[in-house]
Amino acid sequence: MSFERLHNRLFYSASLLVIALVLGACSITAPVQEMSNARQSIRAAKEVNAEVFAADILSEAKQRLKSAMRELDAGEYEKARILAVEAKHLALKARQLSVSKKVD
Repeated sequence: MSFERLHNRLFYSASLLVIALVLGACSITAPVQEMSNARQSIRAAKEVNAEVFAADILSEAKQRLKSAMRELDAGEYEKARILAVEAKHLALKARQLSVSKKVD
């Protein structure tokens, strides 16, 4: 094998390793922003009385956030991230429903 081919093969292998490490690092970081977003969305829903107008949905959002915190404590960052995003979406839905019911 020529030096140039060996060099290209090593460069290719090193590039794949770097890409794998970068992509892997994305999934091993704690979902701090997602957790914060979920908490803020729940707070915003409470501010428009979602506990009255969309109690079931808001309750589910809170439950997902609690589950996300348990997964975070267990080091299951990807599961925590998914649950936090779900909590945020549920809280936003509760807020939107609450706002529309208050208008009616």
